[in-house]
Amino acid sequence: MSTIASGSNVSLRPVYLNPFQQWQFFSQPRVMHDWLRERYGDLAQLHFQGRDYAAILTPQGVRQVFSADPLGYDAFWKESFVNLIGRDNVWVLIGERHRKERQLFAPAVHANHFRAYGATIREIARENLAKWQPEQTIKALDTTLLIALDVIMRLVFGVKEAEFMDEGRHVFEMLRVTAHPLVVFFPALQKPWFPLWRRYMKAHAAVIDWMDRFLTARRARNADDNDVLGVLMNACDEAGNPVSDEHIRNELNAILTAGHETTAVALGWALYELGRHPPVLAKLRAEVDACGPDFDPALALTLPYLDAVCKETVRLHPILSECARVPMQPMQILGRNIQPGEAMVISIVGIHHDPATYPEPDTFRPERFLERSYDHFEFIPFGGGHRRCMGAGLAEYTMRIALSEIVTLWDFEPTETDSDIRLNVAMGPKKRIPMRVDRRKQ
Repeated sequence: MSTIASGSNVSLRPVYLNPFQQWQFFSQPRVMHDWLRERYGDLAQLHFQGRDYAAILTPQGVRQVFSADPLGYDAFWKESFVNLIGRDNVWVLIGERHRKERQLFAPAVHANHFRAYGATIREIARENLAKWQPEQTIKALDTTLLIALDVIMRLVFGVKEAEFMDEGRHVFEMLRVTAHPLVVFFPALQKPWFPLWRRYMKAHAAVIDWMDRFLTARRARNADDNDVLGVLMNACDEAGNPVSDEHIRNELNAILTAGHETTAVALGWALYELGRHPPVLAKLRAEVDACGPDFDPALALTLPYLDAVCKETVRLHPILSECARVPMQPMQILGRNIQPGEAMVISIVGIHHDPATYPEPDTFRPERFLERSYDHFEFIPFGGGHRRCMGAGLAEYTMRIALSEIVTLWDFEPTETDSDIRLNVAMGPKKRIPMRVDRRKQ
């Protein structure tokens, strides 16, 4: 373990990762980050792909990174995300432009904005759950992906037309499955000669075509909708001109990428863990049943055990294994000197599985979130600071409403053991969570 004092102003020679360790850093972050913490302590300075990195492995380091001046940070992995999503979106903007962009549509993605749409989220969940059959074996992730995507298309994009909904489900799913980790984390492979990149660009072109046609349809409605797309369509740039369609498309693509799969994976893992832990499921059902049939969906945000189950799910199965900041000026973090351009990679998966903060970290135990409070540097499923996921409120609301609906109506149990793997930017279940479902026996 590291014995360097926090004020010692130390520069260390970075650890050079070999090709296998580099791939393991992306494909098996839990294994790699546990190894780094055990070997190097609270911070490990690394070198791979021609760049220096600092892996932040403790809440104390997270506090220092998130508390620094946000104007002093560049965007992380900018080249790759520009190629994947496009310019002028919250993933790659920095400084004042980033702050103003978040301010622009922050009200439209705030949790309070979506509380009026709880019945819509529950309706979406019921529509997709209606496809289940008693004593059927399913892949739970298939259903949760549809629930999360339908919520985004209806509440964020404002899709009302059946034809756009059906086509949107297809083109967005193709974009998701073609975002292979190799094209996300290795910009040198984002070239036309690489087959996986060609597949992704074909899917991306189909999404852009869908968005262009949908924007035309939205404008034809001539409605002053207050969803995220409506806010963007009515926005102006610094010169007072309406923002371009390209800007709108890039932001929608960023929102979709950040919010669709992440919400679905979290909901799927919750079903997996509840199915493996019947006493936890029984306790959750007792809390939900006490609200009565067809309770006000807004109550889902007030149920303490439901909240604990959801938090413990994304602690045990972090959807994002890391988040990062790139300083533009020299910094000191945990007594180490960080140079400009040396990306600070905050290990969400490492912090969420650190036994110093979470005893028995591999055990699914929601009660830990009732026994004590965890601050914004110990529990960071959505990142933090000035780049915390703006869709966190909608994701949490969707997860809680859909989960309460499922446990009320269905019995379920996993048919296989599943495990976390890297899907693209996000993590997810390797086997898509095979489950046997049946109507709940009252």
